[in-house]
Amino acid sequence: MSHSSENVNYGPVLFQYDLYPEKIEAFGKVKKVISKRGTFALKETSLNEEESNWFTHVVHRLSEIGYHQVVPLYPTKYGDYTVQHGNKTYYLMPWFAGGERIGQTREEVMIDEIGKIHYLTLKEQDFSPEVVDHSFQYLMQRWETRQLEMERFAEESERMPYMSPFELTYLSHFHHMMKMAEEAKRRLKDWYDACHAEKRYRSALCHGKLSRNHLLFSHHGEPHLLNFEKAVLDTPVRDLAIFFRKAVHLSNWTREEGGRLLSLYQRHIPLLEEEKSLLVSYMSYPEPIFNSVDLYRHQRERYSQIEFVHRLEKRISAMRHIRDFCDLILTPPPPEPLDMNENTDHI
Repeated sequence: MSHSSENVNYGPVLFQYDLYPEKIEAFGKVKKVISKRGTFALKETSLNEEESNWFTHVVHRLSEIGYHQVVPLYPTKYGDYTVQHGNKTYYLMPWFAGGERIGQTREEVMIDEIGKIHYLTLKEQDFSPEVVDHSFQYLMQRWETRQLEMERFAEESERMPYMSPFELTYLSHFHHMMKMAEEAKRRLKDWYDACHAEKRYRSALCHGKLSRNHLLFSHHGEPHLLNFEKAVLDTPVRDLAIFFRKAVHLSNWTREEGGRLLSLYQRHIPLLEEEKSLLVSYMSYPEPIFNSVDLYRHQRERYSQIEFVHRLEKRISAMRHIRDFCDLILTPPPPEPLDMNENTDHI
């Protein structure tokens, strides 16, 4: 539901585009600007100058290498693609009226488009033991620190004379969560060992913040991705982990559906075995559950106990789906059927 924009003066920003709005409606951080020249989307962000330059470079670079499904940026009359005003940064895009692609779900379109971007930007990096070691040690230390925090919360809850419904729910699943965390660390070690053994590491341009809200369709049904503000050169697994962690919350999710979506991606880039281990590692670590605990610890007055418990149980359920999907990822494909027409004299 749209509503009139909050009482903010966007005149100085829109002036740089020679836009004089007749009406502005707010959709979160995106403002729908209606003018005689047409309807536009004005995005408000907190990017600094370096981040703004990287963001505009990414959008233009994708177009240069042949990927044209990015929502384009409009330049100001001075040739800039972002505008700094106060402590905010703004950029202007065309407004998409919304719609869907007939015959495909949003998840199917998203995973296909990300596969295309990764394919166009995939690069086999010169193997550097120091880089792999640093990535492994940083993530392992971060995960172990988080586990200690969650163990402390469990101990504190057990000492309470009367535990809250949230604390009771958390404790009833605590040991299972710790097992998931240990599994994630084992898979991370598998990735680390394989990288050193194979002496290879691949990177691609990752969107960095994949969401259903970041996929738009033109009136012709053509898909367009937006919000590349968090784009980064990293392992392609980064985008996949974000995508699947959200997809498991869909009402129609099954592990078979996850396998089908991953197959759509792998038509563009088949994952290496060590990348599969890394994907399973990222997804297996129960960070979403730990984040629910953080919210409960620091903003206990914000929601009711029922809401906190519902949020926690929903994320626990999602982690069960992830565990089943990870089993599927690590299951070796069935052997190719024997072609009985081949010459078998050597057998």
